[in-house]
Amino acid sequence: MLNTISTSTIIPSQTAAWREALAIGDIVSFRFPVAEDRTDIAPKARPCLVLDLTLIGEIRYATLAYGTSSQCRFNSGYEVRLSAAADYAAAGLHEPTRFIGTRRLMVPLNHRGFVICAKTGAPVLGRVQEKTAARMHAVRARIQAEADIADNHRRTQRKRSGSFGRMAPQFSVARRRSRPKPIRKEGV
Repeated sequence: MLNTISTSTIIPSQTAAWREALAIGDIVSFRFPVAEDRTDIAPKARPCLVLDLTLIGEIRYATLAYGTSSQCRFNSGYEVRLSAAADYAAAGLHEPTRFIGTRRLMVPLNHRGFVICAKTGAPVLGRVQEKTAARMHAVRARIQAEADIADNHRRTQRKRSGSFGRMAPQFSVARRRSRPKPIRKEGV
């Protein structure tokens, strides 16, 4: 799935200063943890799509989408597919790959999971092409829309409970049967 870097197609983020040059749409090699991986060895390096970059304090973070060459329907959702040979070659890959937006991970750029290429000094393999970038931006927009909807819902719930800045009162709810049992009359 991972390809060697061709020096004729080096992009700015494929240098030792990759942390400053990394951009949305870059494909990086990262040891993405998965449930199937054994805990006694490090997860294998996988291609990951940079979906977002965020600065928190002084530290830059990347949101990575899991990449796989498996073309089955399992593990799907918000996919960005690189199916054409020109697309996956430009991304530094040697076979069709899909990036799954529902399997995301936000990591600092100094995370030890990035696999640095000895030739370039960077984990960047390549980047998505223009036509694939349109799909990537649609996935990013949908993820952001869902985050906004969830945030709005949480705010609405807090308004209803009146718990802005304070905890809601702690109480328990007693459940009753929906219909009380009929009372038998003696002697009837």
